[in-house]
Amino acid sequence: KTDGVSPDDVVTPIVKILGPESFTESKDEFIKYLTSPAETSFRPPGEMVHSFKSSADKTFEVYKCDESTTGFRSYHERLQFWLMFYIDAASFIDIDDDSWRFFLLFKKDGVEGGEYNYSIAGYMTVYEYYAYGRSKNMKRPRISQMLVLPPYQKQGLGANLLNTLYRNYLGDSSVVDITVEDPSDNFVRLRDFVDTQNCLKIASYSKEKVMCGFSDEMAAAAAKELKLCKKQARRVYEIIRLHYTNRSDPQLFKEYRVDVKRRLNAPYQREQIQLEKLKRALKPEELAAAMINVTDRDQRLELLEKQFTELESHYKKVLEKVAAA
Repeated sequence: KTDGVSPDDVVTPIVKILGPESFTESKDEFIKYLTSPAETSFRPPGEMVHSFKSSADKTFEVYKCDESTTGFRSYHERLQFWLMFYIDAASFIDIDDDSWRFFLLFKKDGVEGGEYNYSIAGYMTVYEYYAYGRSKNMKRPRISQMLVLPPYQKQGLGANLLNTLYRNYLGDSSVVDITVEDPSDNFVRLRDFVDTQNCLKIASYSKEKVMCGFSDEMAAAAAKELKLCKKQARRVYEIIRLHYTNRSDPQLFKEYRVDVKRRLNAPYQREQIQLEKLKRALKPEELAAAMINVTDRDQRLELLEKQFTELESHYKKVLEKVAAA
């Protein structure tokens, strides 16, 4: 059947990244474990910080943990294995670092006798960085990993989990803002959706103010009320301004397009300033070598138009999702 080709050894490399004593190669042992007290009496580790119903009318709960939470270390050793399957370039974290925070998402099912079964549906890891340049003890939490397991996707769970994290830090005066480490495209879409929903409720993002352009007031309000960093506050402003812009009005849409392109073009403007300095400091042959990778004006205009078109398409999808929520 295989023309003499031997199967790859898939068990050995998987076993290497599994938690200790977290697997069996015996189906009988596995089935037996499903009805063991360790399984049937399982309760999530940590503090429950949020409970909600999904769009499918299922009950979910979010639990917050850190490295000192009773029972969490051994559970995390088994849980983190899933990252390798579902997140590109994922790596295990150093749980001995007490700056890590974990938000675990569980599905809660009632069973006979008034008891409950808990099934892991996803989780998020956050590292609480020190906020450099700020007063002592200020911090800047950074979202590192977020995973909703495939059977639980498309139910609004990611948005609930992200909002739970936001609420956890809103009342913490030592938190400057919340950032994200190397977000995937899927997470960018989720974050834009959640942040747009939340900013639409803030007075500083009203139609009257948004149509006048991005302001320090918006950045300050987003940081104070939602713990958004300035870069994300500006991005959400662009999404909301598109929402309020009548695209059938050529002048209004032109003003919007120019505003977005001005931000996109900022790195090029800085590049031009540096280039002018180089022209005064370098010899002709040195300048020629330095300009090899410099984008000319026509290329830059073409790139700007492409960047704007891609952003506009993304922003429209976010607004469609917000409208449908």
